[in-house]
Amino acid sequence: MIAQSVETLDGWYALHMLYNMDWHAWSTVDDEKKQRALAELFDLIEKWEQVETAKEGSHYLWNVTGHKGDFSFFILRPELNQLNEEENRFRQLEIFTYLTPVHSYVSVIELGTYSGMPKTQAAMKRTNQHLYPELPKDEYICFYPMNKVRSGEINWYTLSYEKRQELMKEHGMIGRKYAGKIKQFITGSIGFDDHEWGVTLFANDPLEFKKIIYEMRFSEASSVYSDFPYFIVGTSLNDRVRLTSYFQGK
Repeated sequence: MIAQSVETLDGWYALHMLYNMDWHAWSTVDDEKKQRALAELFDLIEKWEQVETAKEGSHYLWNVTGHKGDFSFFILRPELNQLNEEENRFRQLEIFTYLTPVHSYVSVIELGTYSGMPKTQAAMKRTNQHLYPELPKDEYICFYPMNKVRSGEINWYTLSYEKRQELMKEHGMIGRKYAGKIKQFITGSIGFDDHEWGVTLFANDPLEFKKIIYEMRFSEASSVYSDFPYFIVGTSLNDRVRLTSYFQGK
């Protein structure tokens, strides 16, 4: 018997791009050329800000912590081809000469409906705010992909709809405890990337990432039926002064 799938509500398409910076080559560039390159980058960011103001997408720039990358952006757009357009615009910048892509993740903002479809105008408004958001500009970001386990008798996709609904409710109750501390965006990536979902968390205290992920490990939906391949964390570069200091090495 085929188990019943869950209907999803899908919003804006999402792209995480991570780059390594050739700091040695960049250090040999004279100040005038650096300023031109940064001005060009800021022009693109200004266009992204205009898109965000018009509520036609959003973005977040960050400095990756650790060896997995240096500079990263997370961008949302209504159509998948618009992600391609923005990525190509970024590739045409002078500063891209000193950047090497090391990782990307393609997905779409997703809300499951295990708790039901939004039935009131207020509920629909909250749903739309989540599907088509202005990304927070909190100090810290954490991104990780996840998969539901399907190995032998442990298979999420053979559980009944009712059992999955029960487990997701338990899982969600833990998340509610972190309201106001963490902002979470689930993006579906089945058919778009190597894993099934992406999770992006924002917070002003990075310890909240550790706390919520650890606590959620004890819910059956995670402890038995979820796999988390890797985690990437970093610090906001959305402030112009901070972004300038980052690329000037100050």
